[in-house]
Amino acid sequence: MRVISYLFFILFLCITVPSEAAVINNIRSGAYADKTRIVLDLDELPKYSEVLSGSQLSIKIDADVKQENVLTPKSDLVKKVSLQKDGQGKAKVSVDLSKSPGSYKVFVLKAPNRLVIDFYRYVISKQVTEIDKDMHYISWRDYQNNKPVWLHILEVAPKGTYELRPILGKTITIDKGRLSAAAQQTGAFAAINSSYFDSSKWIVGNLKINDEWVSCDFTPRTALVIDQAGKAKIMPDLYYEGQAVAGNGKNAEITGINRERLAGDLILYNSFYGQSTGTNKFGREVRVEKGKVTEIGINGNLALRPGSVVLSGHGNSAEFLKTLKVGSRIEIKQSLEQEEADKAKHVIGAGPLLVSNGKASVTAEEEQFPADIAAGRAPRTAIGLKADGGILLVVAEGRSDVSAGLTLDELADYMIKLGAKEAMNFDGGGSSEMVLNKEIMNNPSDGSERPVRAGLGVFRN
Repeated sequence: MRVISYLFFILFLCITVPSEAAVINNIRSGAYADKTRIVLDLDELPKYSEVLSGSQLSIKIDADVKQENVLTPKSDLVKKVSLQKDGQGKAKVSVDLSKSPGSYKVFVLKAPNRLVIDFYRYVISKQVTEIDKDMHYISWRDYQNNKPVWLHILEVAPKGTYELRPILGKTITIDKGRLSAAAQQTGAFAAINSSYFDSSKWIVGNLKINDEWVSCDFTPRTALVIDQAGKAKIMPDLYYEGQAVAGNGKNAEITGINRERLAGDLILYNSFYGQSTGTNKFGREVRVEKGKVTEIGINGNLALRPGSVVLSGHGNSAEFLKTLKVGSRIEIKQSLEQEEADKAKHVIGAGPLLVSNGKASVTAEEEQFPADIAAGRAPRTAIGLKADGGILLVVAEGRSDVSAGLTLDELADYMIKLGAKEAMNFDGGGSSEMVLNKEIMNNPSDGSERPVRAGLGVFRN
């Protein structure tokens, strides 16, 4: 009899004493420019499940409800939110939507414990398209610090069927041209914009193509260096030093490559600049071929042709050139002060550095970039190198409703998420563009392609 009484007592306890469950203490909502947020405050984190059916999201939660409630957020995404009991230790949240959100997310947060429901105005997605075994295209729509972001990513496998080569706006000169046209004319399967450039005929940065100098930069900055075997490396602190050394022992510093000649300059011109130097008569020019002066110009605007360079001087630089005559020996010395870069087949200077050894390392201040590049959100273009040699080409859209752009720090974070061990920034803003198989993948912030002076092409071997 005692045993039976004891069993009845245990059964009574099991029936009358409920198991402990989380408790929903409060429900609240808020509408923001990019999303509508619903928050449930709990004493502990619960288990939950969610079902979206038509215009209603239902979330079942393993939790007691302190007080049922109905909210009507001031939102064009959400009409009504209902919190109800759904049985012993159970709750149900019903969200009636006024229109389909771009995306939504349900997640929990700790300290304090909350269940959060975000309805985003824009899409969050990560779509991967396999181009072939050695190339993938990724469209990544995300939020960064409550701002929508749209990234276009091209991932190229190491030692595969592709190689990187710089391309020019007009393919053989630094005149501005559309990247899509340059890619098609050079045979590049894909391309992104690369170097900075000025409104005058000038690429701002160190640029070397097939061992020939196209432009130079005297400020130590980061560059993509591609060796004779096609292996890419990101190198910081590259700066140009050039000298013209005459056989008579006199020398002069080269102050620029393929840009407008200013007072006191000694500019080196070659056929990448165009058909002629475009200079006036207030200076002196000499053509150099195979280490010798072959022509002297006193009226400016000397013709440019492959196989020779023209030194164009004004002021003291012109006086140096006056010591030369046809047949004079002259040596042109040029260096980036790092042997690996000097021996490279291609050099594409831009910057700043974004990632070093797998960690964020944004060196905009050290590389002396102005605020219009270094500060704020903008469309961005970058390249990253993975530990296995894989290549990441990234273009972030900006200045639009679908993408606010990225800061340099945010761009560095994304490059790390994508697996970059090293990464650097290229020119951005309206120049940011990705072309893939003759298609423009991003929406340029100018509303159409901005003509550029240089890009980076991806070529099939």
